[in-house]
Amino acid sequence: MTQFLNQSDSDFVKSRFEEEMVHDVRLTLFTEPDLKGLLVPGMDCETCAPTQQLLEEVSLLSEKIQLDVVNHREDRELTESYGVARVPTIVFSRDDESNVKYLGIPAGTEFPVLLEAIINVSSGSPALSEETISFLSSLEEEISIKVFVTPN
Repeated sequence: MTQFLNQSDSDFVKSRFEEEMVHDVRLTLFTEPDLKGLLVPGMDCETCAPTQQLLEEVSLLSEKIQLDVVNHREDRELTESYGVARVPTIVFSRDDESNVKYLGIPAGTEFPVLLEAIINVSSGSPALSEETISFLSSLEEEISIKVFVTPN
């Protein structure tokens, strides 16, 4: 199996995690099992297995990262409690707080987004301007922010 991260990338990511991670982070991957090439209608998640492999590689780079893999079909209660509707979905959590989700595979140009999400959740203080923090703290209702990206 081909690895996503070469040694140089692994060293860079490990160094960032050592320098910038404060608290433990749990990555919960909601996925479907790899059917090893078997095609079953309705169970054809092309990016589930590679997403799991990428997260396994990343989680090995810091003791502060715990990876949980959940088969969304078998654990419907947990899947529904996190509001997961599609796979693969990654939920980022610190302690009991989990308000960051990533849908799809964070590979290629999206890999930095994965790293920043892990570091931001770990630190508890994302790199936002004072103006943005002030605006967000003035909100009276919960909001959901969705960012859509497309591959190059």
